[in-house]
Amino acid sequence: MPTAHNGDPDEPQPRPMSTLPADVRGGVHFDLVAPNTITFVLHAPFKPYVSLVGDFNEWDARRHRMVTDGDGTWWITLPHPGATRYGFYVVIDEQSHAWVGDPYATELRWEGDRPWAYLPERTPDFVWSDKGWKCPALRDVVIYELCVRDFAGLWRNNQPVYGDFNSLLNYLDYLVDLGINAVEVMPIQAFPGDSSWGYNPVFYFAPAHSYGSPDELKAFINACHRRGISVILDVAFNHAWGEHPYYNFYPPLFGSQGEWLADLNPFFHQTPQSVNMWGGVDWDHFDPVTTRYFQDVVRFWLQEYHVDGFRFDWVCGVDYDSRNPMQPGFNPFHGISALCWAARQVKPDCLLIGEFWHLEGTHPDKSSVKLVHETAMDACWNGHFRHTLEEVLNQRWEWEKQDIWRALGGFRDDGFQVATQVINYTCSHDEVRPEHELKYYSAGHINRPAGMSVAEMALIKAQLGLVALFASPGVPMIYSGQEFGDDSPRTIDFCPINWEKLKRIAHHQHHALVSRLIEARRSYAALRSDHIHFESDDFIGEQTVRFQRWDGQATVVLCALNFSQSPRTLVLDIPKGGVWRDVVTDRVYQLDAGSRQFELQPWCGLMLTPISKR
Repeated sequence: MPTAHNGDPDEPQPRPMSTLPADVRGGVHFDLVAPNTITFVLHAPFKPYVSLVGDFNEWDARRHRMVTDGDGTWWITLPHPGATRYGFYVVIDEQSHAWVGDPYATELRWEGDRPWAYLPERTPDFVWSDKGWKCPALRDVVIYELCVRDFAGLWRNNQPVYGDFNSLLNYLDYLVDLGINAVEVMPIQAFPGDSSWGYNPVFYFAPAHSYGSPDELKAFINACHRRGISVILDVAFNHAWGEHPYYNFYPPLFGSQGEWLADLNPFFHQTPQSVNMWGGVDWDHFDPVTTRYFQDVVRFWLQEYHVDGFRFDWVCGVDYDSRNPMQPGFNPFHGISALCWAARQVKPDCLLIGEFWHLEGTHPDKSSVKLVHETAMDACWNGHFRHTLEEVLNQRWEWEKQDIWRALGGFRDDGFQVATQVINYTCSHDEVRPEHELKYYSAGHINRPAGMSVAEMALIKAQLGLVALFASPGVPMIYSGQEFGDDSPRTIDFCPINWEKLKRIAHHQHHALVSRLIEARRSYAALRSDHIHFESDDFIGEQTVRFQRWDGQATVVLCALNFSQSPRTLVLDIPKGGVWRDVVTDRVYQLDAGSRQFELQPWCGLMLTPISKR
C-alpha cells in the first residue's frame, strides 16, 4: 500500500463542474475539458470522497481531490503529469478507505498483489493499414481457437517462455497456409500473474502485460487483417477476480468463511454456486452501472483494437438476473442482449458468438436458440455436435444409439433457422483433446483391427471426427494443434503446442488432410450451405452415415462416414459423370453417373467433390 496522507472528506472540496463535456465513466481523456490537458475519471456511486494519486504526486490523497456530478462520476483535469503509475483513493465509509487502480486502465504496472494503472508519455497513435479490411461473413469463416501463451510458447532450458503478441506474428503465414481465416483468441484481458488461460480477468480495457504492449497487440491484429484473418476475442464477463477496483471500494460481499454479507455493491452480486463455479466475484449485469461498464468494454475493443467480434464465455451466467432468475427470455436493456446491441452499434458486421447451456434455477425456455433469436448474437457453440461425436468416437455405452443425423445436420430440429447459427467443433479448450482421450481413456474398450496401434487408432478416429466437422452444416472451429493431431493433456497450466509432431509422417499427413478439408470447405459453397440430405442407413447395425451437400448452383458434394471398426462397402449415387476427387485420400476418380460402390476402411470417411463434369 502506498505511503500517503489520508484525505479528509470533511475538508472543503473544489467547486464541482455541473457535468463533463462528454458522457464518460472512467479512464483518462486527452483534451476533454481544455487543450493540452488530461482528465482522469472514475465512476464510484455512493462514495463521499475520491482523489487521484500516483507517482506524480507522491501518492498524496489530499493533493488532487476529484469533483463529482452527484451521480457517482468523479473527475479531475490536469496538465499531462508525465509517465506515471496512478490510481484512486476512495473513502468507502466513515471507517474505511481503499487504494485502487483505474477500472478503465489501458495499461498496468502490476506489482505484487497490487495493480496500478499506468499512464505513458503521450505518443503518436498507432498507424493502422487495414482501412479497406472487411470481416468475412460467418458462413465463410473457419475458426482457429488458440491461447497466446501456449500456442506461441515453448520450454527453453527447462524454463517456460510464454507466447506473446510478437511471437504470434511468426505463425500467421502458417495459419494462412492451413486455410484459416478467423482466429479466436482466448482471453487476453489483464489477469493476475504472468500465466493464465485468461478466464480470471481483472482489468478489461488492458491486455495482459505478459503478452505485450497495446501497440504490439495492434500490430498483431493489423497483420492478421493484412493476411485476411479475422480476430475474435474471447471474453469472460461473468466474473472478475477480487483485485478489481469496483469490488474493493465497497464493503465485501462475503465473510471469512464464504458466508453472504449485506450486498452494498452496485457492480457485483451474490449467486448460487451453479452460476459461478470457477471462483472470483460475479458481475451483476442487470444493474445499469455494470451494463454501461461492459458496453464501454466492447465498444473500446472494437474501436481501439479493431477486433472483429467476440466469443462470450458462459453467457448463461452473464445473463443471470438474481432478482428475477425465472424470466423466460433475454432482457433487451441488460445482460447479454445489451452487450451485443452495443457491439452492433460500433461494428454492424462484427461476429458475435456465445457459449450457452441451460442453467439450473433459470427458466427452462431460456436456451441457445432463444439467444440467437432474441438478441444480436450471431451463433452459439454447438455442444450437441461435440458431445455426440465424442460419444461415438470413444464408443461409450450404447454409442450406436446416438442420433448421429441430428448431431450432424439437425440444426433446424434444434430450433435454429440457419446453419450459421451454430459453431461446430470436436474439441475446444474446455475438452480433453480427442487423440489424448482415445489413447489414455478409451483405448481399453475399443477393439482395434489387427496390426493397428493405439496411437494409430487415436489419430484415425480424430481424423474421422474432423471429416464429419467440415462436411456438416454449421461454422467449423478447430482447437490449436488439432490440425496435426496434438495429444497434449488438458490443463490450465502452461502447456505449449508440441510442434515437433509435425515432423512425424503420420502427423504431417494428418495436417495435410485438415488443410485439404479446409480448402474444400472454402472452395465449395455446397459445404457452406444449409442443405443436407441423409441417405437411409442403419447406424445401430452398420455404424455408417451417408449424405449429400449442395448449393443453389447444382453443385453436389457426396459424403460417407464409417464409424465401425470393420470395413464397410457403401453405395453412393453419382449425380453426374465426370472427374471427382476424394478430399480425404486425395484420390481422383473418373466416374459415370449412377450408383458406385466405395470401400471404406475402419473409422474412415469419404468426401467426393466434383472437379469436372460431362
